[in-house]
Amino acid sequence: MRCTEPGCTGEIEDGYCNVCGTPAEQPAAQHAEANAAPGGSTPSSRTGSTHTGSTRTSSASRLSSSPIGSARAGSTRPTRKLGSARTHSQHLGAGITSVPPAPVANPRDVIMKDPHVAEDKRYCAKCGNAVGRSRDGKPGRTHGFCPKCRTEFSFEPKLQPGDLVSQQYEVLGALAHGGLGWIYLAQDRNVSNRPTVLKGLLNTGDIDAYQAAVAERQFLAEVQHPLIVNIYNFAMFENAGYTVMEYVGGRSLKELLKDRMATNNGRYNPFPPDQAIAYVVEILPAFGYLHSQGLIYCDFKPDNLIQSGDTVKLIDLGGVRRVDDYDSAIYGTVGFQAPEVATLGPSVASDIFTIGRTLAVLLFEFRGYQSTYVKSLPPVDDVAIFQQYDSLYRVLAKATAENPNDRFQSADEMRDQLLAVLREVVVTGKDGPARQSTPSALFGAPTASG
Repeated sequence: MRCTEPGCTGEIEDGYCNVCGTPAEQPAAQHAEANAAPGGSTPSSRTGSTHTGSTRTSSASRLSSSPIGSARAGSTRPTRKLGSARTHSQHLGAGITSVPPAPVANPRDVIMKDPHVAEDKRYCAKCGNAVGRSRDGKPGRTHGFCPKCRTEFSFEPKLQPGDLVSQQYEVLGALAHGGLGWIYLAQDRNVSNRPTVLKGLLNTGDIDAYQAAVAERQFLAEVQHPLIVNIYNFAMFENAGYTVMEYVGGRSLKELLKDRMATNNGRYNPFPPDQAIAYVVEILPAFGYLHSQGLIYCDFKPDNLIQSGDTVKLIDLGGVRRVDDYDSAIYGTVGFQAPEVATLGPSVASDIFTIGRTLAVLLFEFRGYQSTYVKSLPPVDDVAIFQQYDSLYRVLAKATAENPNDRFQSADEMRDQLLAVLREVVVTGKDGPARQSTPSALFGAPTASG
């Protein structure tokens, strides 16, 4: 049964919408009131499942993703099973704690009124060099060639409202600009005008290259899980390729962190520990599903997890690759990517590393995580929450261990430990005293003292 909430594309599963979380029997007006943002705040004009996602740049000084090489060679395609049992909790908090819902916007309300890319965000998609900047008082060019590598760049939307992509997807407007170009909102004329997202697949006029790229990425359409954004199709328009995907309304964790800073006079304001842990506990089954299909997500970070109502969803599958793909570019973000990826390639263990780093950013002001502590955690004495919850520190230290063999070996393993930590955090309370954690078989036997 389809969700009756205006603008929502979800379906009712187990009595709740799998997108916005609306109970089947709950009146829409009551749901809208329950999901209103505290203080009457509303999503910004850039809200949605789109966001900028991964960007193709080699700059290590910016919060962006970059493709890197891999020292491995050879490739075979694994056999994957489709579908997944609904193993995650229906609402955030796993029945242990509660998380405030995030507002769900009408898709048309998030269209950019003036789609443009600020000059300080213009970088070459290939080498990461700054392009399109002002000179001698003249505004920067929105179209041209990178002076460093001569790669063509364009920050002008390729699709305009009214364009009909593949005679099916009517473009409504631009939502955001990402590493592969603009991201657009469209409506699917063949499926009840449902809202969809069009994201640039590649920037080339080479039809053969496009067809090869589609064949390479077609497996993404096979990914079916209630916690992962759906890929519907791949489409072509005027020699440019686009991934057609589900529209997911809501707020990314990165946006929610920015909102918290704004209400805290610009000072970093991390999530309460139970809330931060709840987000990760909820999304870990999505990683378990991907890994069971022979797929690695590669580029997890707060940007790529959307909260919609009281549910979450993993978005931006642009970095997902097969575990035995040794040739494709690897997407990762400095500060989140595991240190061994550049030489050994991505793995289940490297995904675990990104999950641990993301949780750390949600929990405390992680200064130097892209420089001094790019491969480690700061000392316990420098982080108050580590001193308060020893078990939480141990989980983070294991998830982000420099040696991949020392990390959790599966998403389920990490989730089991985090659930135990979540219970401790809730019982102890925000201002309660620190408690000694229960010994875990995953961390070895406790050291005996004389």
